[in-house]
Amino acid sequence: MARDMCTEVRIEAFNALAKMQRVSEGVLLQSLSKKIIKTDTGSASSIKGKKLPPKLSFPCAAGIFAHGVEDEFYQVRTIACKTLGALAKLSNQYAQKALDLLMDMMNDDTEAVRLQTLQALFDMATYGCLSMQEKHMHMFLGILMDANVVVRNAARKILG
Repeated sequence: MARDMCTEVRIEAFNALAKMQRVSEGVLLQSLSKKIIKTDTGSASSIKGKKLPPKLSFPCAAGIFAHGVEDEFYQVRTIACKTLGALAKLSNQYAQKALDLLMDMMNDDTEAVRLQTLQALFDMATYGCLSMQEKHMHMFLGILMDANVVVRNAARKILG
């Protein structure tokens, strides 16, 4: 649904994803990458002598967020950023990879997308899963000089 032709369906799909409370880390990570993540399908694991089925891959989740943040409609990009931030609390590894997409969104032409990106980063900081890397600092410092005062204030809010 996140790739549906209808804009409203894509928006609602990302809204629904933001409400998820339990999802495997593999699916989360797959949603960030357009490439199908390989899983260990050659060996089945066992617990207490019982064989477990091999891990499943979820190719349908591949690149959902990569497509969402590249959408032609700013409303879809905005909700995709919100959802990225909301799901970050579920996995630290996911949060670090989602940060790369969110930092790219700081350069979006639309003010609403930049503001939602900053809100997502603030939420990640609140959850304790925002770990800014040196490679992101120039983008973040650049947003502190944004032409829009609301965007600058939102960036300052993250710095605390």
